[in-house]
Amino acid sequence: MKKFSNVACKINEIRNVFSSGETLKGAEITNRLKSRGYKVKEANIRMFIYHRMLYKHLSKVSIKGINQYTLIY
Repeated sequence: MKKFSNVACKINEIRNVFSSGETLKGAEITNRLKSRGYKVKEANIRMFIYHRMLYKHLSKVSIKGINQYTLIY
């Protein structure tokens, strides 16, 4: 299992998980990163998105109390 080398690599890998116009939950992002061979936890990914990526790289939509994220181009 791979780990991320730095913050920029982590941001790029999370951005590469999305297809155009796709909305994903934190669990789905984590599953896609795991399928690419990374060792990640859902809580860590959600915290990273909240602190480093929200409103800069991703936008958040709350549907029935569950946060879903979409890429900002």
